[in-house]
Amino acid sequence: MSFVEDVVLGLVQGLTEFLPVSSSGHLVVVPALAGWDDPSIGFDLLLHVGTLLAVLVYFRADLARLARGLFGRSDDVAADRRMVLYLGAATVPAAVAGLGFEDFFEDLFDEPLWVCLFWVVTAVILVGGERLHQAAAPRAMTFGTAMLIGSAQAVALAPGISRSGATIAVGLALGLPRLEAARFAFLLAIPAIGGGALTLIPDVLDGTFDLTGSVLAGFVVAAASGYVAVSALLRLVRTRSLAPFALYLVVVAPLAALAL
Repeated sequence: MSFVEDVVLGLVQGLTEFLPVSSSGHLVVVPALAGWDDPSIGFDLLLHVGTLLAVLVYFRADLARLARGLFGRSDDVAADRRMVLYLGAATVPAAVAGLGFEDFFEDLFDEPLWVCLFWVVTAVILVGGERLHQAAAPRAMTFGTAMLIGSAQAVALAPGISRSGATIAVGLALGLPRLEAARFAFLLAIPAIGGGALTLIPDVLDGTFDLTGSVLAGFVVAAASGYVAVSALLRLVRTRSLAPFALYLVVVAPLAALAL
């Protein structure tokens, strides 16, 4: 892959990992439309590590507080321990789905047209979450809420279904405050992205991955753009609807399908 390809895919990964438009879908469709080779397993791993770094840095204060809570040293130990429990529980559905249906999801990545279909599904999820939020009674996070959000993350293993979009939308639909739904979704991304990256390590250790300057540039771009995307979406979701992202997906999906 060329320097331009590595940087472009790093930017695509960084922005779309956290904006509710599906990074997996864009990383399938963009190379297909551009006529590029599919990214290597090693490069894919490095891009995911870049976006993981972005969310770790952005939420470093939250993570430090949760860690202190586990050892009884935060200002609200009970609340912090509950949050850790909720995040752990919400991680389980995606982990089970990923391990149990790995071949099924991998096969979907081989056909870009599936991405176009699932982009439309993401658009429906975003609009539906916003509509249900308007009618839902406000509520705080519970174990059941966390599990439902985690189940949405499991569905988002399919390329084209946005992980951030599905988890935020379900949180909104269940009545969580807008910012709380988004923050929980992003904190939940940490074990999700980290776990996904770990599954790629055996394929990287075969000695064929070459850590070049352009590959490192892609990593840096993914981390920097991921940080910007997290910050931007958190500011937007406080007061604005996710509907514009749904509109983007509804427009792009058929255009991409026709061009493939």
